[in-house]
Amino acid sequence: MTSAKTSTVPGALAELPAGTRVVIRMPNGRGLADTLLACFDLRLVAVPLHPRTTGRAVADIAERVSAAALVDVDGLHRTGLPDVHEAPDDLAFIMFTSGSTGPQKGVMLSRHAVLGNATRTAALHGLAPDRPHGTCLPLYHCNALVMSLLGTHITGTPLTQQAAFDPEGYFAALDAAGARTASIVPALLSDLLEDGPDWPESLEYLITAAAPLTSDLARRFHRRYGPRLRQGYGLTEAVNFSFTMPRLDDAGFREQYLEHVPPVGAPLPDTELRLESGEVWIRTPDLMTGYWQDSRTTAATVTEDGWLRTGDLGELRDGLLVLRGRAGERVNRGGEKHYPLDIEQGWRRAGLSGRFAAVPVDEPSLGQDIGLIATDQPVVAVRELYERAPLRPSAVQFGGFLATSTGKPQRKAMGRALTARRLASARYERLLRHAASTARDLLRSGARHHGLRALAAEADGRPEAESRGEEDAVFGALDFMRKHWHDEDGAELSRAKAHWHTALLTGWPLAEHAELAAAVAARHGHETPPVPFGSEARLGGGTLLVLPHGPAADGPAWPLGPLLAFLNGATEGATEEDGEPDRWTRLTRLRDRGFPTTGCSVLRAGRHDLGGVLWAQQPAPGPTDEHTGATG
Repeated sequence: MTSAKTSTVPGALAELPAGTRVVIRMPNGRGLADTLLACFDLRLVAVPLHPRTTGRAVADIAERVSAAALVDVDGLHRTGLPDVHEAPDDLAFIMFTSGSTGPQKGVMLSRHAVLGNATRTAALHGLAPDRPHGTCLPLYHCNALVMSLLGTHITGTPLTQQAAFDPEGYFAALDAAGARTASIVPALLSDLLEDGPDWPESLEYLITAAAPLTSDLARRFHRRYGPRLRQGYGLTEAVNFSFTMPRLDDAGFREQYLEHVPPVGAPLPDTELRLESGEVWIRTPDLMTGYWQDSRTTAATVTEDGWLRTGDLGELRDGLLVLRGRAGERVNRGGEKHYPLDIEQGWRRAGLSGRFAAVPVDEPSLGQDIGLIATDQPVVAVRELYERAPLRPSAVQFGGFLATSTGKPQRKAMGRALTARRLASARYERLLRHAASTARDLLRSGARHHGLRALAAEADGRPEAESRGEEDAVFGALDFMRKHWHDEDGAELSRAKAHWHTALLTGWPLAEHAELAAAVAARHGHETPPVPFGSEARLGGGTLLVLPHGPAADGPAWPLGPLLAFLNGATEGATEEDGEPDRWTRLTRLRDRGFPTTGCSVLRAGRHDLGGVLWAQQPAPGPTDEHTGATG
């Protein structure tokens, strides 16, 4: 492999024939900008990659596109590969996707499409020699490459580029350059608001795209800087922007961005929108040529009459497109369709702040349920949400938030680690009625127990359960408790209690806790037999801790509370369970112990919370798996 130093890269590129494919792996900065512009002007096909792309991945992509040259920080290298693949004469870029939703696809963008989109976005934002523009975004992504780099290049607009984002430095550079517009993404917008530098005097507004903007983030921006923000939307397959928000006054900004899910705007000139069963379809002259050597995926993505199936869900509000999440991320909860962005909006209205995500969770009876991935929110805030929000998450995880480099939450990837369970509501209601009847009988016979009083009061007025199948050990255990509550403990009674205790732990509904614990462990890559209710399992040499648990002692009456107390020998006054910490206290303790990822999967029967499974994960060496007693 031959090479040329960085300073001679443009000259070396000029020696390549038009149409040659050039893989570029360089850090964001002026050198990358010069290389990309040289390729474009010389009609070479640039294949920009993330600077942290591994050497093996670079070699694989170079071979895949038959690149004759590679440019990195050491200069231009001839690969020795023959430039033999047929490709459209007008091809300008092959943009490889992140692969967050599947294998990397090479999006082929023609010069015609790129120039068309760059021209349209430049006109919308008034890019001109006397209206400097700025960007802090990486040029190996389509947004900065097309709008900021090529948009300023074809209009003669001065470009201020910041290679690594620094809020104070970015605004200082924009101010010094007299920038009128500048680009950002929501992930960096959050960092900007944390620092809150003074607004550059000449800057009219920031342009945000690449990931959804939440009302919470828009509200924080508005409090600090007013309505000087315009959101846009597009895909690499449609060359960056296809929609852009108009400039709004303060009242309009409040209405569109703060009071509702922020819209992404109206179509660019010559761009058409179609909503097909809620999915956003786009038809535009700025459309990709197709995926590199992948005609099947191209045909599945672009219709014969030129409509791009985006995979995003959306709707129109006041003539503006509002995104509702990815089609594959929509939660189908027993036939009820819930959009993650709507769920998150509801949770924000319920008081949850900061960065979090609603994700789909596998649940056997409903198909899917709703999960919450939290970040640095205190456990008490998530508890309040869980107890108040109309849509309660069936699984909660603290830590493990995943997003693309542009800030898009990777909901499907996060949801794969979660699972939950629901039991038949009618069956559990029948159990509750029988347990309440048992509690009332025992109270009339002079029994004293906090759990019995709570259970009788909670289910007061419920008729006793009808006949039941013999397979339900829990009903037999309740009848045994009713008959022997006042008996003195002896060897025979102790043996009988031990029998019923074993039957209860291995039968419905406590067996469901054990099976859920095994499912949680499997989601984290550990195969284990069902973990007994109330015991703690340490798996993978201590990397994963799981604990099946019941509901909080101070919560709604749990029919098994007095029964477990009786079988464990406590029939008077407070029970051991009254002193047990609830799931939220345990989660707080686990986080305080330094576990980077903690969570709980909830077991429900209709409106009833039956407890569930707690888990905590962290790297920790160890040779064996073990089960221990329950701990806080």
